[in-house]
Amino acid sequence: MDLEKAYQKLNVSSREDLIFKLKELVIRACDVRDVKPEDVPTDVPFIGGPGPLKLDSLDAMEIAMDLRFTFGVELKNASTAAQAMQSFDSLADFVIQAPKVKK
Repeated sequence: MDLEKAYQKLNVSSREDLIFKLKELVIRACDVRDVKPEDVPTDVPFIGGPGPLKLDSLDAMEIAMDLRFTFGVELKNASTAAQAMQSFDSLADFVIQAPKVKK
């Protein structure tokens, strides 16, 4: 896979840029207050994890809808969502590799 083309299609410049935008998306979609993207760990679970977000399965649904709208990727079932949302690293991998759908 050509990562440069993948980043271009996602309208990001790098993996770090994608992860930052994913953190912004999650914070916005879940209406998290007083947390900045740079304060969120990249490598820990953000649904039910130890980080500052304190998100649950309802938040995961909001995130899934925003992922489709923003990046054109779809979390088709709970298993896929659980795997993709293990961390922002795994979510970035999913967004890069997932087939794109209509936004």
